[in-house]
Amino acid sequence: MNIKIIPQDQLEQQASSSVIRQIPLLLYPSPKTLYTHRVERLKSLANNSPISDYLNFCAKIVEQQADLLKQKPIDIDVACLLNSEHPPLSLDNLPLTNTWQDYLASLLDSCANTTEQITLVIEQLKKNSSQALQNKAIHLLTGEFDQVNGDETIFIWSALSVYYCQLASQIKGKAIAENIDKLWLCPVCKSMPSASVIQLGSHSGLRYLHCSLCESEWYVPRIKCTCCDNMKDIQYLSLEQELAATKTECCDTCHSYLKIFDQDKDPHIEVIADDIASLILDIKTEEEGFAKSGVNPFIFAQKQD
Repeated sequence: MNIKIIPQDQLEQQASSSVIRQIPLLLYPSPKTLYTHRVERLKSLANNSPISDYLNFCAKIVEQQADLLKQKPIDIDVACLLNSEHPPLSLDNLPLTNTWQDYLASLLDSCANTTEQITLVIEQLKKNSSQALQNKAIHLLTGEFDQVNGDETIFIWSALSVYYCQLASQIKGKAIAENIDKLWLCPVCKSMPSASVIQLGSHSGLRYLHCSLCESEWYVPRIKCTCCDNMKDIQYLSLEQELAATKTECCDTCHSYLKIFDQDKDPHIEVIADDIASLILDIKTEEEGFAKSGVNPFIFAQKQD
């Protein structure tokens, strides 16, 4: 692995001169503040958006995610997972239990009286056996998104995220790296990123990828393709002006793109919320021949029958 998480007490023993000491390679999530900020941003963006109904629906789900942290918190000792060659929360290292299904049940109940279409999806999901739900979750966690209906995926992934986000926040270890190549998958859970963000504060100016599942963030140098590591022929597209806070970073080598959000230009940016609100930029970028390399838990394509 290129980024490896090791227990805090072993850091001095295993660290070498190759560690990038001046840059924190990995930022773990803070679930309570994360969901609160996301709800506020979704509601704010909904005020002047043509997709305000959907943004408010997403806010409803995130509010329930925040409530689940209070109602059904989990506390699992993950220290033993840090000595593996695999990311600590990846399926290779931590088999999926059915704990997340309790979160799914609560999410489904909270959205039961939303719209007729959503009600139908909820009724359909409730008919699934525990094993059927587990199989769908495994499909999603292994990147087989076309095996699960997109409408169901929103709920399943949101429940999984509450579970994995809590586990990630409880890891007591730091990341070391021998190089900074091939960093397009989360070093915590091995999931795809949603987008990248240029940070404010103590990490000002640094670019981090934001995990679509466990919500961790990991460092990747700027002006570099987050899908193939190419550092040439990178171009940026935006809807407004050259210095826009939201852009797509496009690679002419692999023809992929990922959004990049600059908090220095807009400190209120929240990666998931702003990615949903800027869907028109995705459409325009894909019209230019680029394919999105990331995943947003609230924007899954429908499964084609």
